Amino acid sequence: MKTEPVIIVVGAGIFGVSLANHLARGKENIKVKLVNPSIYAYFLPSAVRLTVSNDYGSSVIALKKVLDPEVNFIKDRVASFTKKDITLESGPVLPFDALVIATGSRWPDPIGSTSIFEDNFESYFKTQLDRIKEAKHIVFIGGGYINTEITGELIYKYGKEIRSGEKKVSIIHSSDRLLPNDGKYGNSLRDKVTKHLADNGIDIILNSKGSISPDNPNRVILQGSEHDFIDGDVIYEGTGISPNVPHNEIPKLCDERGFIRVRKTFQAEAVEEGCIFAIGDVTNFEYHGLLKRDNWINTITRNVVSYLNGSSSGQLASASTYEGGPVPAAVSLGPEAGHGQFPVPYFGTFSISSFAVVHLKSKELLREKMEPMYAK
Repeated sequence: MKTEPVIIVVGAGIFGVSLANHLARGKENIKVKLVNPSIYAYFLPSAVRLTVSNDYGSSVIALKKVLDPEVNFIKDRVASFTKKDITLESGPVLPFDALVIATGSRWPDPIGSTSIFEDNFESYFKTQLDRIKEAKHIVFIGGGYINTEITGELIYKYGKEIRSGEKKVSIIHSSDRLLPNDGKYGNSLRDKVTKHLADNGIDIILNSKGSISPDNPNRVILQGSEHDFIDGDVIYEGTGISPNVPHNEIPKLCDERGFIRVRKTFQAEAVEEGCIFAIGDVTNFEYHGLLKRDNWINTITRNVVSYLNGSSSGQLASASTYEGGPVPAAVSLGPEAGHGQFPVPYFGTFSISSFAVVHLKSKELLREKMEPMYAK
């Protein structure tokens, strides 16, 4: 191994912080640098509850509490990167021996990301909280995982107003049931989630697409519905996430959706040298859940170190993941409700009881795992 090789990790999410810690621990001959625009880490699994509560401590944690002192933290954004260095927005160019992109994705309002609000999370979420509280009609474009969970939180917080008609919540979804119709979520789970929301007064417009009118920001133009449009005080678009990949000139680094194409070693497919890795929501992995987190962190840690020691891509370990078909899922629908599924190879996909989902996820939204998950 060369003298003090430099590893730069970009992004301070669940994967970036933990990976930087793993790489720095017990490896005195490696310099690890972490670049992030905020001094805070943002825990996405519990973020849906910030739409009805200002309990920031359950979703935001100071990096100094979880980042090992051996990691050199740099508060900045990456303006661009090559196969040899990164350029920070403040100007400096930092060379590296290995680069890990762990920048995640930009989630739409009302979830957001540190790439959007940086250190100003309190003002960002207060704005979302106030908008939702004051709104008479909230419209969600897209009935995917996040919007569905947010709606469950609204039912718990504003159930009486929703059922009385004082407050209306609508979801426009392109499929015949809520949640993505991509094979990951079984129809049994999708039926249960759709029924729960409908039974609690949510107006669900299925088999339709919506787009905000260019002439009226409070109007959604509908396609596939018996109505031409729907008006709302607050409109949230949530038909997908946008991978947060810094600018670069590397051909075919990303797929057609903008996600970094990676091998199971976490190395970018487009970089033959093998020096650029990526992990988390910024990658084109089919599954981005937390059940594989420990395997992924351990695998990429070993692979980055092995790469620096001269191992070829063919000698590196492959990550375990879910590919094609149903995935484990637990959909929280407020602190007291939820549904889930768990696929078992050769035996099919089994439902997870509401009681188990509430106990394992919905009640606390994994907030007790936040600090250990980052620091581990």
